[in-house]
Amino acid sequence: MEKLLIIHTRYIERGGEDIAVDNEVNFLKNFYNVEVLSFQNTIPRKFSDLLGLITSDNYQSKKILSDKIKSFKPEFIIINNLWFKGSIGILRYCLKNNLNTSIKLHNYRYSCTRSYSSVKHLNGNKICPACGLEKTKVGVFNKYFQESIIKSLFAINFAKKFIKLFENKSLKILTLTNHHKNHLIDLGIDTSRIFLQPNPLSQESMALSLQSKRLNQIVYAGRISPEKGLMELLESWNKLEDNMCKLVLLGEGPLLQKLKKYSSKNVEVKGYVNNEEVLKIISQSKAVVTATKLLEGQPTLLCEASVLGTPSLFPDVGGIKDFFPNNYKYTFKQYDYEDLLEKLKIIAVNPFDTQQGNKNREHLFKTLNNNELHLSLNEALNK
Repeated sequence: MEKLLIIHTRYIERGGEDIAVDNEVNFLKNFYNVEVLSFQNTIPRKFSDLLGLITSDNYQSKKILSDKIKSFKPEFIIINNLWFKGSIGILRYCLKNNLNTSIKLHNYRYSCTRSYSSVKHLNGNKICPACGLEKTKVGVFNKYFQESIIKSLFAINFAKKFIKLFENKSLKILTLTNHHKNHLIDLGIDTSRIFLQPNPLSQESMALSLQSKRLNQIVYAGRISPEKGLMELLESWNKLEDNMCKLVLLGEGPLLQKLKKYSSKNVEVKGYVNNEEVLKIISQSKAVVTATKLLEGQPTLLCEASVLGTPSLFPDVGGIKDFFPNNYKYTFKQYDYEDLLEKLKIIAVNPFDTQQGNKNREHLFKTLNNNELHLSLNEALNK
């Protein structure tokens, strides 16, 4: 079997991208001899880590990569997240040494942080469609991380170097949706080097049996942070009249403690729950919901819900619709929280929509067919 090295930097708080990479590794092991080089983001305490954050070039990470290349000798390399412990140095090393390298883009952060100017970031919009940054909350400087100018500077420095490497003609770029592929083409990237490669389905979710009887609850699972639209979701939820349905929030993040204050008989904020338990809760619920302000890649929550026959409510934006049937009825206009409220009313009041859940499941299995995913990736790797 051909040797494939997967590189990924894990987030401080485990999220959908980390889960997606783990699922993909398990999938790829069916077709390749796979090894994983994993870095873990933590608050920088060592001088070397702080220097790596400032320069976007972590010497220790490159040394680890160099040793792995020498011992494993992979034919192919797929890089996922590099921010920030992995560093741009990882990608630069692979390209400099003429290694067969692909980078898989899970989000649009590189695009939002490629300029010091908030005007260039927002591009005439009141709200950035990719990250949810609001014009009223920034000045001249592109303060991507609202809580920190310094962190925003690091991210911009990182993105500028990252995008520059996109110009390398030997680099292949994997995207989750056609929307993201078209975004890269608009940035001037050669379309012949961009390949559509969605994430495979979770084996854990596929192992669970479908439940016909559901609890009267709707679930959000993921990062508990402002850009996920959770405060707006709660405000809409609290406007529901005579509501007997429960909203369950799962995950961790900077808004967790604030959201716990909203706990009531109709709102349960559970915080961190392991992935096995998350899947069980989704399988027992009549819907999942996200009010994300971001241009999501391939939302783990929604795909796992479809595998379990659970309908999803989400904003009609970006490439999310790629993973759902045509004319899907449980969507709302992004940032239109009256529209969100109307769709919540439909789901909260009515019984579990078995028919829609089954349609979602059928569509997803066609979209993410294992054999086709393998063939498309193999074509990209050998291009």
